[in-house]
Amino acid sequence: MFDQVVSNLQKATESSIKMQQEMFQKWVEGFPGAPMQVPTASDAMTQWRQKWESLVADSLKRQKELVDKNYEAGIKALEDIFAVEESKSPQEYQQKVTELYRKSFDSLRQLSEAQMEEFKSAAQKWSELMSVSQS
Repeated sequence: MFDQVVSNLQKATESSIKMQQEMFQKWVEGFPGAPMQVPTASDAMTQWRQKWESLVADSLKRQKELVDKNYEAGIKALEDIFAVEESKSPQEYQQKVTELYRKSFDSLRQLSEAQMEEFKSAAQKWSELMSVSQS
């Protein structure tokens, strides 16, 4: 039963597409000397595309900066981890570990906030671009 429904739907779709193609051919035959013209982009569309390209490029640059900061923080954390083992007393070890945790969480918080701000900024710019294109 299901196969029959799918088969009938496929046949109906194929015949509809064939009819549309034939109708288009008849319309084109009515204008034998007229070449097919490709629509050109309007100035508004060109400006929108340029703004879109600019937003994407800026967003990618900021993402690269965030990744670079993340790697720098990781390298700094590794250096700090190796500095912990140079402790000479248990108190110094505890102090360095506590400081390392504090720096790590602070760095993680700053990176998360920067990513969230970047996301908010990008979402706002995208919504502005889309609202301008709809008006």
